[in-house]
Amino acid sequence: MRVGFGIPNNQGVEDPNDLISLAVKAEQQAYSSVWVREHLFHSTYVAERLGDKPYHDALTVLTSIACATKAVRLGTSVLVLPWHDPARLGKMLATLDHLSGGRVTLGVGVATTRDEYDNLGVDFTTRGKRMDEIIGALQALWTQEMPKFSGTFYNYSGLKFSPKPLQKPYPPLLIGGSSRAAHLRTARFGDGWHALRQSPAQIADGRAKIIALTEAAGRDPSGLEFSLTIPIRFTAKPPGKTVMDRTALTGTEEDILETVVAYRDAGLDEIVISESSADIDSNTEVMVRFMERVWSKQ
Repeated sequence: MRVGFGIPNNQGVEDPNDLISLAVKAEQQAYSSVWVREHLFHSTYVAERLGDKPYHDALTVLTSIACATKAVRLGTSVLVLPWHDPARLGKMLATLDHLSGGRVTLGVGVATTRDEYDNLGVDFTTRGKRMDEIIGALQALWTQEMPKFSGTFYNYSGLKFSPKPLQKPYPPLLIGGSSRAAHLRTARFGDGWHALRQSPAQIADGRAKIIALTEAAGRDPSGLEFSLTIPIRFTAKPPGKTVMDRTALTGTEEDILETVVAYRDAGLDEIVISESSADIDSNTEVMVRFMERVWSKQ
């Protein structure tokens, strides 16, 4: 199992350069990846958390991180595909893949913030269908010399599209979400599943369901990747749940290690820890403490 670190572009950090410095520190601490999140507006729960503080753009932050690092992978947890035009997004991601030397991992989802969809002029009720279509469009744009794609919302033909991603056929595509629709989407289109705040028991169950659905779809599930973003907080107070039911890394170093091992045994390939704070010093402290006093003991 690998470990990644969540960069708090979503937590109201005033200076985005601090996010880049944090990613550089994560690479120095031997984290395998860094991950960013996406919202375009301060939707209901984002506004409650941030007020007037900024939510920095995911791909802009990742591009800056790419230019400041050499090896750490660059993940999205997650990009909300129905908010994006696939041709523009496809070009941005392919360019980022080249700038980074082939380090992009694309986690995608649909989000549940209806007010954000309304402000973008995107029909909330079509979000699942749009997501499926955008995945197909991206795959066509990235793999066909003269992309040809015909859908309800997007149509391409007769023009060349470049660059293609450096990674072949394209960056790993991880489907976010815990619903049956997300599991089915992973089975049909995905290179893996990226979950958020799922317990070890839920990871084991979701993984088994996705493998079965992938086989039923006629695809080989052996190469699927299973990853998770999860909050972390060191406290003297015990977690209060049995290890298989925990949905956060909380408690002492020993408690957190026990939970990490449970995720590993559940079949998780990568765990992404998120301090969920705008305090850069606190993020750095958690990053170093976890790597030196928890991860090294598993």
